[in-house]
Amino acid sequence: MRSTRLAIAAAWLVCAAALAAPLAAQEDERPRRGKIDEVEREASGESDSWGIFQFLYDAGRVVAHLVPWLTEDLGPGQGYLAYPYQDPRALEHFVLTDVRSHRGFGNLSGWYYRDDGSTLRGAHFAYEGARSVVGVSVEYDYFREPKLAETDYLHLGRLGVGGVTRLSHAAFLRSGLALRGMALDDRRLALGPEFEIGAQFFPLRPLAFDGTFRIAGLSGAGASWLGTVLVDASAGAGVLVGRVEVRGGYRTLVIGSGTTLAGPTLGARIWF
Repeated sequence: MRSTRLAIAAAWLVCAAALAAPLAAQEDERPRRGKIDEVEREASGESDSWGIFQFLYDAGRVVAHLVPWLTEDLGPGQGYLAYPYQDPRALEHFVLTDVRSHRGFGNLSGWYYRDDGSTLRGAHFAYEGARSVVGVSVEYDYFREPKLAETDYLHLGRLGVGGVTRLSHAAFLRSGLALRGMALDDRRLALGPEFEIGAQFFPLRPLAFDGTFRIAGLSGAGASWLGTVLVDASAGAGVLVGRVEVRGGYRTLVIGSGTTLAGPTLGARIWF
């Protein structure tokens, strides 16, 4: 048991170092203005307060329709293996139909992000956990964009809670609400509610696939932030080696009306 824990810790440290190293890399051709500048410029523009209220109303209607379905008990209950593909039996990929074995799960993940077409690079760190059909998540994104005269920074944070509904022994659906935060390097902050829907699949040992779509409405201390919409969509695939999942994918972030970040991701996830 101790050797297993040491192996997991060593794998996590190696993955963290691999993710952190590319953030220090510099591009040969740096722009005068970058994508983070576009976010800052839009933050100083005119407000659109109606947009965020419309978003809250629409998200509330969606959640109201999902809650009865998410709380319905599908059969004898819902539990999980300690980690995906732990059990040698062919059908026990991860999500159990019998709650007597390992009711919940958790994982820690981190990955490196590169925006196509700019010098922006980033790192993403997350914790996800579930107990029966209730899930929680905590996430942090760090973006760094070198330019000719300076380097811009952008930070995103997220705290979410929702339903984790079993679709089959090899898949579950995530759906819920979160608090999304964004901080610019000039210390301006934006906060707002976020709606999420996504799914995770474990079709065949040792493969894993997932996809997530999120939309948030952000507001800040200044009225100019009201109505700013953030869309976060991602898809990925991984290969599990015991508790460690090595994964890659693609992520698109749309902030406001004029800033789109899109590019590949590469990292790892540890299940426990």
